[in-house]
Amino acid sequence: MRLSEKDRKFLKSWEQKRTAKFQYGLGIVIQIVLFAITYKVAVSYVTTAMFGPDDLIQFGLLGLILGIVIAFLKYKRNEKRYKKLNS
Repeated sequence: MRLSEKDRKFLKSWEQKRTAKFQYGLGIVIQIVLFAITYKVAVSYVTTAMFGPDDLIQFGLLGLILGIVIAFLKYKRNEKRYKKLNS
């Protein structure tokens, strides 16, 4: 089977990333947690609402849960694509 340039780049990239499963997932989780907290700070600033420790905990936990789910789904999707292209 002839692979496109995009597929070859994916295979090469995923070959390295898949061995570091924990670091891959942690990177995604950290990005989403930071985005959720930054989003809340920005919305609080624009609406001149107070931003307290409770908001930090709520949006941090929301980001953590969402990050874990998204990291799991992205890893599974990429692994499925890798196995399909590699066979």
